[in-house]
Amino acid sequence: MLRSIRTRLEYKILLLLIAVLIAGFGTYVVIRIQSESKALLHQHQEKVRLFSETIVGGIRNVMLTGKSPLTHEFLNDARKNLSFGSLTVYDRFGREVFLREGEGVRYNVDDPLLHQSLETHQMLSTMMREGDKDVFTRYEPLFNRPECWRCHERDPQIRGVLQLALAPGAIRTTNASETARQMASAMGDVLATAFRTIMLGGQGEQMDTLTAKAQGIPWISRIQVYSKDGYVAFGPETEDDIGEEEILELLRTHTQSHHFVEEKKKLRLFIPLQNQDRCQVCHGARFPMRGLMVIDFKMDSLKAYVRDPSKVFTAVLQATTFEGFRSIMLVGRANSVRYFMDELRAIPTFQMLHVFDGKGNERFLNPQPRMRPQLASFGEKKENKPVEFFETVEGEEHMVRLTPIPNEVRCYTCHGKNHDLRAVVEVSASLKTINAEIAASKRESAIAAVVTILLVWLVIRVFMNSVVVSPVKQIEGVASRVGEGDFSVRAEVGSQDEIGTLARRINEMIQGLRERFHLEKFVSRAAVDAVRGVDMVGVKMGGERKLATVFFSDIRGFTSFSEKVEPERVVSMLNGILAKQAAIVRKHGGDIDKFVGDELVAVFLGEGMARRALCAALEIQEELAASPDLTESGAIAIGIGLNTGEMILGAMGSPDRMDFTVIGDHVNLGARLCSSAKPRQILISEGTARDVLDDPEFHCIPLEPFQVKGKEKPVRVYEVRRAYRTS
Repeated sequence: MLRSIRTRLEYKILLLLIAVLIAGFGTYVVIRIQSESKALLHQHQEKVRLFSETIVGGIRNVMLTGKSPLTHEFLNDARKNLSFGSLTVYDRFGREVFLREGEGVRYNVDDPLLHQSLETHQMLSTMMREGDKDVFTRYEPLFNRPECWRCHERDPQIRGVLQLALAPGAIRTTNASETARQMASAMGDVLATAFRTIMLGGQGEQMDTLTAKAQGIPWISRIQVYSKDGYVAFGPETEDDIGEEEILELLRTHTQSHHFVEEKKKLRLFIPLQNQDRCQVCHGARFPMRGLMVIDFKMDSLKAYVRDPSKVFTAVLQATTFEGFRSIMLVGRANSVRYFMDELRAIPTFQMLHVFDGKGNERFLNPQPRMRPQLASFGEKKENKPVEFFETVEGEEHMVRLTPIPNEVRCYTCHGKNHDLRAVVEVSASLKTINAEIAASKRESAIAAVVTILLVWLVIRVFMNSVVVSPVKQIEGVASRVGEGDFSVRAEVGSQDEIGTLARRINEMIQGLRERFHLEKFVSRAAVDAVRGVDMVGVKMGGERKLATVFFSDIRGFTSFSEKVEPERVVSMLNGILAKQAAIVRKHGGDIDKFVGDELVAVFLGEGMARRALCAALEIQEELAASPDLTESGAIAIGIGLNTGEMILGAMGSPDRMDFTVIGDHVNLGARLCSSAKPRQILISEGTARDVLDDPEFHCIPLEPFQVKGKEKPVRVYEVRRAYRTS
């Protein structure tokens, strides 16, 4: 092969061309792939950046309303719309908050009593072993009541089961009165937790739902919530309401613990409602207390059940928890139930608290949050700026953007001022698609390069054989024959290029050699050594004054339409509309002056010119309204302006390029009217209106005069519609 390259010109030229192609095409492919990769990566970065900034702004605005549970709904909606990655929110310690929808569910719980309660729709109880003690556990069905049908379908009859067990030692005394107080205190904790959950969910205006449902609990006779000013904010108002001074005194003296007052057959519980940080968005930070919850219990009812306090206490708490749960659901704050359940589980009285749906799956759990420990040092930086980096998760490369949410002054009410960082939003986008596109581009470019080089090699080889190698070989053969003394040969090359010229010079040389060879036979050697090459006549420039009606129509929405569709379709639509307009104009005796883009200009002369122009305008609007295929189903419309007056009609331009048209102030006014007309609207000037106002076929509506450029006074304008007779 190397010998062939050294000895054959064809191979040398081919090798040189292939080397140039590989170098040039390879460089182009590498640069192109790098450019495409950077463009794809930049596009992905922009998507991630815009999404991150949108999420940060949304979280900030929702949180500032004081309705933090709505943030969970906002993030779940955002996750559904995020098709290229995942969204995670961390607190300033690097712990995930606002779990994804569907998390916090334990599927297919293996509990025979649970499934039995779901099947029989009955309350069941058992002694369940917890650690080294047995605890009484109740399974209470949650029925699908009519009040639930607003959000849930009517079937099935049961929505789930509430499982509850008291902590061992929840009943710490055998005294009936003391046991009754313990039961009342635990019930009060549940109702106060439900109250806070509903308020934090932004549904305070529906708090009467809780007070009304709670009064349905057999042991409760009344529940009220008093404001910090001492008046009843929620619950029924009765004649024996507590006085304002007594409420204010209790708010001053009992800010932490429950307070009981026993009156005859009534046990009254006072629960202080502190103004916590999370409450201050709505209530401000000025006052330490928000109010007081007052619950009246039926003392006899409580004492009557203390003979079996464990079972009764469990039933009491379960009924109270159910009413709190139901009230939160009824006010439309289902996402807040998880927080309600978490707070209840933190109460020492509860040993076990679970909610199961109708399929036996446990709901409203808070699983172990995801952690990103490196975020703990994020808040130590003075300037918290977004950070972008790449990481590999389960063998797949991801682009990650961390966007901090700073602790601004307006956030201090809820989050305090002892830290600069509130949270960090993480948007992680998989690069699998981009890497696949880049790999595909590399494969396609490599295949294209190989195919191109092979095709070029084949074409060049055929070309070199026919144009260079074959003629050169023929000249080589002729030269060899001449060298052998044969002067009768000729190089038969017919091309006119350098090789053809070389062949002709070879032939001339052979001819000279042949002549010399024969000449040498007739002369001595000393003699041989001594001899070396229509026009525009009759058309005048200018015009004459004419009374005419000028007609302008312009397509509305054409520019935006032409930007969205193919040019061929735009031209087809434009030609269709202009053709229909032109036909109608000619039908009514008008003369098409010109087409300017999507605008039509026509002139009407002679008797009834204004009426004929107006008839044409109305027919155009009606025809186009009845032709949705032309107007893209109404996306395209026509605005028309008419004016009647004197104008110049004649030849304008230069001697070698003329245009026969109309000009003048009245023409300009007609154009202004057309520009001002709305889609499907016809505007006429006062000059045109004078000829058609009394015509019963037209309904002329005077509009507010408007100022026209070049006019000292506003111009009176009319909108014209076809008059339809009612009889």
